[in-house]
Amino acid sequence: GRVQVKSKDPREYPSILFNYMSSEQDWQEFRDGIRLTREIMQQPALDPYRGREISPGIDVQSDEALDQFVREHAETAYHPSCSCKMGTDEMAVVDGQGRVHGLQSLRVVDASIMPIITTGNLNAPTIMIAEKIADKIRGRQPLPRSTADYFVAGDKPARGKPLREISHQA
Repeated sequence: GRVQVKSKDPREYPSILFNYMSSEQDWQEFRDGIRLTREIMQQPALDPYRGREISPGIDVQSDEALDQFVREHAETAYHPSCSCKMGTDEMAVVDGQGRVHGLQSLRVVDASIMPIITTGNLNAPTIMIAEKIADKIRGRQPLPRSTADYFVAGDKPARGKPLREISHQA
């Protein structure tokens, strides 16, 4: 997708093209997500709570059938991100302080500057980014690093071989 300025007037909304499902990788990741959800729901620990699969339905198995289901039922949660990458490479739009490369007096301080999307909800990391950059703009020193104890569940987050392989397309 893309976000594009339409005018010099800061009150005019930008042009936004989400470009959802525009590549084969988008479709494969959606299929993988459905299949992973099914695998999780089949775990024995969920036996007392699980009923029959309602949506997309157990008969929807092939890539083609899953794609058709996605076309008919998928919606956005309006959590766009990663359109103004933070970094130093040629694809980066802003630096670590949210300053747009090559322009003066313009910053971007929102989820769009994430270089890659987070694996969870965008709210907390977006607030963290905004707080950190706001402190930099104001010249505030960061808080000292915490030394609080935290819980580690074993030596690794997952055990055993997965029941299905997730495709890894570049």
